[in-house]
Amino acid sequence: MMHKFILSFLLLLLTAACSPQLPTVEWFEGPTGNDGRALQTLVLHNMPAGSRVWFQELFDGKTMVEGPEMHHYQGTSWYIDVPHHGTVTLKYYGRPLPRQRWAPEAFILQQQGKPDLPLETTYHFQTLPPEGATPKDFSGLYEVQPADIIPQIKCIQYGTELMEPTSQHPAGWYRITIDDEGLPIIEADDEDGAFYAQVTLEKLSQTKGSEGSEQASQNPMTLEDWPDHAYRGFMLDVARDFRTVDEVLQILDLIASWKMNALHFHIADDESWCLEIKELPELTEFGGRHALPDWDLQETQALKPTINGRIGNATFYTAEEYQQIIQYAWERHIRVIPEFDTPGHSRASIKAMQAYEQRTSDNSFRLQDPADTSHYWSAQDFTDNVLSVDLPSVYHFYDIVFDEVIRLHREANVPLPAIHIGGDEVPDGAWAGKDRREMKEQFINGILDLAEQKGIRLAGWEDIARGLKPETEARLKRSLYFINVWNTKGIEGFPVVLSPAPFTYLDLAYSADPHEIGLHWAGYVDERKTFELQPNDYLGDVIGVEAALWSSQLRSFMDVTYQMLPKALGVAERGWNSNTSDFGRFYSIIVKREMPNWERKGYSFKRR
Repeated sequence: MMHKFILSFLLLLLTAACSPQLPTVEWFEGPTGNDGRALQTLVLHNMPAGSRVWFQELFDGKTMVEGPEMHHYQGTSWYIDVPHHGTVTLKYYGRPLPRQRWAPEAFILQQQGKPDLPLETTYHFQTLPPEGATPKDFSGLYEVQPADIIPQIKCIQYGTELMEPTSQHPAGWYRITIDDEGLPIIEADDEDGAFYAQVTLEKLSQTKGSEGSEQASQNPMTLEDWPDHAYRGFMLDVARDFRTVDEVLQILDLIASWKMNALHFHIADDESWCLEIKELPELTEFGGRHALPDWDLQETQALKPTINGRIGNATFYTAEEYQQIIQYAWERHIRVIPEFDTPGHSRASIKAMQAYEQRTSDNSFRLQDPADTSHYWSAQDFTDNVLSVDLPSVYHFYDIVFDEVIRLHREANVPLPAIHIGGDEVPDGAWAGKDRREMKEQFINGILDLAEQKGIRLAGWEDIARGLKPETEARLKRSLYFINVWNTKGIEGFPVVLSPAPFTYLDLAYSADPHEIGLHWAGYVDERKTFELQPNDYLGDVIGVEAALWSSQLRSFMDVTYQMLPKALGVAERGWNSNTSDFGRFYSIIVKREMPNWERKGYSFKRR
């Protein structure tokens, strides 16, 4: 028996020794030199000869020191051709990491004739002390009262004495009177006000058991409340990091609890097209799926991976799923405004319609002229993401898209407030040989033709309203719901929704701490920064405010809630109460009222 055991053990060792070891990746962050660059090291272990390794990273010019060259493909995609079998080491100078999330990620091994293989990656970061420490005055020192909730109620009177009612009732107004037996009487002038009263009562009931408070419904009181702004929005980008239907519904529950009333649904961009359009199946079968380019660097079956590097998964909503989302939102008094970003940020639709044309030989939906010789570099490092707006086929395409969106809302019995057309960040160099202003005029007027024919309103980023001829500007205003002000102080004469990046972009990091996630191009955004937004400082007819959650740095639903909670509440507060100024009270209410609920639901959030 002992001989058999020894023989079996030796065979096991021999088998293990002969088994090929799996390819893996190690990445080492080097110290920053006096010249502001960092020497970084990438080690590819157990690589098959003649293979290719893809990864994702925000664009950064690299100076190679050792090893094979890294090649930039499009956007955030890079690849390395492996020269030999075994271990391959690359050393290069690059920018220091602002935060650890900025390291290269999503390494995938590509071999001809074999399935693509995601690679396990180990990171070795520099040990650095946290920067941008949390200010001490974040601690909640205010003694929270029974009717303190977010957004804060405008008028509160405790006891049974009658409170003098307001003489004029804005839209969304409500009044709650709770007698000494805890029974509420609700008054409201419209359905929105009645809904907000119910949201308030539900929040008051959750105060039972909170530290230092009694059950609110046991306290006789009178509450009177209304929103200062008609539009209180949340922009969710699902094109760069997709969110499932269930996750979107959870987000809707959160923003409804803060009395926000609009979901700006960013569902088409360079990286993905996320809504099924049945007449144009390639939009989602190609533009809503992701795979590595083939060996000839062509995207033949799907788009290249987004920055999260995921491959093989469908990242779009069927028509039925979209209707489920908009119905769920409407039940919570939230209007959904879908966005299809144009005429820049359009790579997903451009590539999808190229695939459609290849399958059908039909060029009537062509979005980019094959003869275009433009050379440009977009904000997200694409060189092929701008529509050829002088092609009639562009407007034929959006005619079909608009009709489908209108149909989906009509059949779901849900209003369509507007279709958002984006309009931001058309890179310099696009539309080579043509007058940029004339191209913009042609595009705006072409989209307005569709909007006027179909009786729908448009929304867009502030860029669409600048540099227009007077007659085009006047025409745009007649069909315009709003423009999002994100980069300036606004535009006189236009309906404005405030979403200034330094105050409302939730994807910006909380601080410079290297362990935080997020960008920092417009600074750092936390709950104090969102609370400090001052709508009266902006030009134009300000109809509301909007928090924006771009997803290029998100990798999970935990990332989503972490970046939302609690910083989104400053925007919700500012939308409901334009001028509240006591941050200590505001933050104390969050700690005592909101955070316990997030804890129960298992959400990730920023703790102080």
